[in-house]
Amino acid sequence: MTASFIKEILESNPDLGTLPNVYHQVEAAVNDPSSSFDAMSRAIESDTALTAKLLRIANSSLYNFPGQIANIDRAISIIGTQQLRDLVLAATIIRYFNHLPVAGVDMDSFWRHSIVTALLARNLASARRETNVERFYVAALLHDIGRLLMYIHLTDQSAKILSLRDQRQCLLFQAEQEILGVDHAQLGGDLLAAWRLPRAFEEPVRHHHDPSMATHYPIETAVVHVADSIANALRLGTSGERYVPPIDDEAWIRISLPESMLKQIIDHTDKHYHQVVDVFMA
Repeated sequence: MTASFIKEILESNPDLGTLPNVYHQVEAAVNDPSSSFDAMSRAIESDTALTAKLLRIANSSLYNFPGQIANIDRAISIIGTQQLRDLVLAATIIRYFNHLPVAGVDMDSFWRHSIVTALLARNLASARRETNVERFYVAALLHDIGRLLMYIHLTDQSAKILSLRDQRQCLLFQAEQEILGVDHAQLGGDLLAAWRLPRAFEEPVRHHHDPSMATHYPIETAVVHVADSIANALRLGTSGERYVPPIDDEAWIRISLPESMLKQIIDHTDKHYHQVVDVFMA
């Protein structure tokens, strides 16, 4: 059912079916073993607004480098090619959806929730000493993107979903399943699949409410699931959820972090939250 729904959306909005050219150019440069930093730099620098945003990110407290990063070449050499590619993806998707009319949705609050979830996922991954924490960041940033599809393309059903949530006092994704037969996580996973993004992004988005279903990227999915629950508890923005989804016991065990680290992770998230919001939302 979700595949047919995504197909219908993409047929009515062909632009949604492809990511911006700059991302594909950057992706090609990263995947080409004969390519140099120059090819990736040129692709990014062809988009001046994106270049400015990435430099602001590179110079933010998130990375806390001692010297000023003045150009994309320097950002690539310090942050890494794959990591910067993932940040390009995040920045271009936020920019794309921020230009769409979404009736009745506070987009600022939506992205604030997405960003705090992304920061929590990044910090959970760092605590686990994962090698590329940006992939956790981007997967978490996109976890509720299917909800935007609902708000944009299913306005009448979305109103019914919100009404049922209030009537039953249930989690929003449960109301989605009852009204539509699918939830935003499934729709988001299908959209990322249509974009042909790596499964390391698709699976955590698709299964962030049922992390035990993740077969290829169970750690990434568990981290996004836990981060989303904590983010809803912190109430720093919202995608429409009024209640806190419980943390799945198996997902918490899979992450293998002591509960005593949670305060440190939340404090570190809070330290960088406002600056990262300012950078991404500018």
